[in-house]
Amino acid sequence: MDDRHTVSLLLVDDEPANLIALEAVLEPLGERLVRAESGHEALKRVLDDDFAVILLDVRMPDMSGIETATLIRSRRRSQTTPIIFLTGLEKSTEMMFEGYSAGAVDYLTKPVVPAILRAKVEVFIELERARSRLKDEVQERERAAAELSAVNALLARRNEELALANAELDAFCAAVSHDLRAPLAHVEGFVELLQASAGGQLQPKETGYLTAMRTETVRMRELIGDFLRFARLGAAEPQFTRVDMTKLARETMDELAGRRPEGSVRWQIDELPPVEGDERLLRQVWVNLLSNALKYSQTRQPARIHVEGASQGDELVYAVRDNGVGFDPQRAERLFNAFFRMHSASEFEGVGIGLASVKRIVQRHRGRVWAQAKPGEGATFHFALPRSAPAPSS
Repeated sequence: MDDRHTVSLLLVDDEPANLIALEAVLEPLGERLVRAESGHEALKRVLDDDFAVILLDVRMPDMSGIETATLIRSRRRSQTTPIIFLTGLEKSTEMMFEGYSAGAVDYLTKPVVPAILRAKVEVFIELERARSRLKDEVQERERAAAELSAVNALLARRNEELALANAELDAFCAAVSHDLRAPLAHVEGFVELLQASAGGQLQPKETGYLTAMRTETVRMRELIGDFLRFARLGAAEPQFTRVDMTKLARETMDELAGRRPEGSVRWQIDELPPVEGDERLLRQVWVNLLSNALKYSQTRQPARIHVEGASQGDELVYAVRDNGVGFDPQRAERLFNAFFRMHSASEFEGVGIGLASVKRIVQRHRGRVWAQAKPGEGATFHFALPRSAPAPSS
């Protein structure tokens, strides 16, 4: 808004010569000057326009300045408009009391001193500009508040829709995973029966087929279990307690150590800062990250896996480093997407749920995950959690 926008001044006098004199004094101010030659005309003007100040002659034949001021003050639109009385008579205490009672802010005696009149009027011009700026600012804030309220309402609806969609997806995944188990168990049982009843009559090649079928059914059962666990991650609100992250990481290491020959993996787990979180879910984070490091470093002799953590600002940041095959850093953001695989299934087993589960658990703790790597030079997976327990999600 232009701070120098023109304001309106109302000049009220029944003598045209006096109005010309007032205009000559006030014209240098560069504002809009509006004439009124009677009290009635002045009342019409204030109905149609807003004025920074009204210069009002006290003595007018049809309606005195005092009466005019009283009526101006009685109208809501003009009840706070400043009024300066102009009088050709000597000011008396009684006259001044009557004028101030009618709402005058000042009294000047004719003929007025131009410099004094301009100085007083300029004060009210600046007050009007300040009032106008404040009004515009309030209106702008009200518009912004209304827009923000509308955006928040839309966001709330979208969040509700997303939460509902996620809940339905979780329920669907859980139902599918559960329903797949029954027929798979039947297939696995029939394979066992066939091996038991006809095993001696089968050719070695046929026996190999049965063994492969049984191996694949076991693998399918494990995959369904992974799907089911992933779907259940969104089912319940995390239960926050004080979690010893060093203990969790070392227990996970002990569980996984048996998957590789003794001495083939060099583990290093530093002292890790404890955190407020759901111990059951955070254990799954360590299982997935350490399993991932173990899997992708299996071609190294020895494999090296290093776990570290530190407090950084309002976060507790943890990292799992390995010296495995690494990955293309340009594809790092996709690593945590469900079912995304950086490497082919023939190279490394899995369906791409482990890191997606890590991301989902960490985000449910109001944290974040990211990864860094170079092909052939190992990888580092980070996750950060709030130093204090976050407020429960609605």
